[in-house]
Amino acid sequence: MKLFVYYKFLPLEQPQIKTRVEQMQAKLQSMFVALHPQVLMRPKPDELGQVTWMEIYDLSAVDLDEFKDALDNAAVAAMLPQPRRIEQFINCI
Repeated sequence: MKLFVYYKFLPLEQPQIKTRVEQMQAKLQSMFVALHPQVLMRPKPDELGQVTWMEIYDLSAVDLDEFKDALDNAAVAAMLPQPRRIEQFINCI
C-alpha cells in the first residue's frame, strides 16, 4: 500500500517547508526503518499561485494505523501546511 499526502502553500514558503518536511521524514524513517519517503511537486502553481506538494510513503512493511498516527503528529509538530489530504492506493495486480 502507498500513502499519498498532498497540500498547498505559497512559493515563498518553500524553503521553510522543505526543511520541515525533510526533518519530519527523517524522524519518521528512524521510527519506521522500512519507510522510503518521497516528495514530489506539481510543475506549475495553481490558479491562486500556490504550489502543491505530494509526500509518498510506501507502507508495504509498515502498520498503516500506527504510521498514520505518527505522521499526523509529526506534521502538526513540524507546522506543515494544513489541510493535508491523505489518500491510500494499493496495487491493482
